[in-house]
Amino acid sequence: MAGNGIERQAFVIAAMSNKGGPGKTSSTTNTAVALAQMGKRVLVIDADQQANATEVLTHGRKFYAQFGPTICDLYNNQKFDVRDVIIPAKNGEEDIPDLFLIPSDPSFERVMENSMARPHREKIMLRHLKPVMSEFDFILIDCSPALNLSSTNAAYVADHVIIPIDGGSFSLTGAETVLDYLDEIKEEQFSHYSLFRNEFNSSKKKMNTFLQDELEGNERFKNNVLETRIRADENIAQAQVVCKPLYFYKRGALVLNDYRAMAKEIISIKEGAY
Repeated sequence: MAGNGIERQAFVIAAMSNKGGPGKTSSTTNTAVALAQMGKRVLVIDADQQANATEVLTHGRKFYAQFGPTICDLYNNQKFDVRDVIIPAKNGEEDIPDLFLIPSDPSFERVMENSMARPHREKIMLRHLKPVMSEFDFILIDCSPALNLSSTNAAYVADHVIIPIDGGSFSLTGAETVLDYLDEIKEEQFSHYSLFRNEFNSSKKKMNTFLQDELEGNERFKNNVLETRIRADENIAQAQVVCKPLYFYKRGALVLNDYRAMAKEIISIKEGAY
């Protein structure tokens, strides 16, 4: 998995939310595919015990511990070689070029509980990722909807955090909770984050106006909102049911343009950070 002579330095992005259902996994996996198609070498880390990203990127192997090493091995053994956990992402039985995965497993929740007594437990992922940071352009972490040990590790290693805002009435409250959590971890007011509208439905004009006014009126939010809006599309959920990234399920889906736009914004964020 060498960098083929290309000088790389991974930019780590954590997708975080403190509630289920805002589209965190779909945004992570489909944006990762878009980045890979742009020639970027991408690693997705499934840091969620629900293992949904693993299902999508391994063609249905949710209980991945039955097939090979997972993120659980990294938390269980500080000397475990991270390269033994990284696998090619799959479209059916075929590898997706330039896209790789550290799979999760439902047993990860118990593993996190057992790791709580470890010293420097918030740096577990940071230590494991250091040897491969020069082998990827981007590392995308799909976090748990709970603000747990895995989320703490993701926040500790992340260069940037993205927070999806769906059309629900509690989205903005949830985003504030995430930011308070990041402040505590970083021991300062965290500023390297972006909010983005997900499951955007242009027909819901009143809710869209309300959310836009709330975002623009919030001093902390207003300068940290991505231009990209991921539109609502039933194809996204259908693709997840058949355990495929959307691009490989329905290439004509208009929402794929949104994920490409998201990928371009993420590339710009990385370029602006260096």
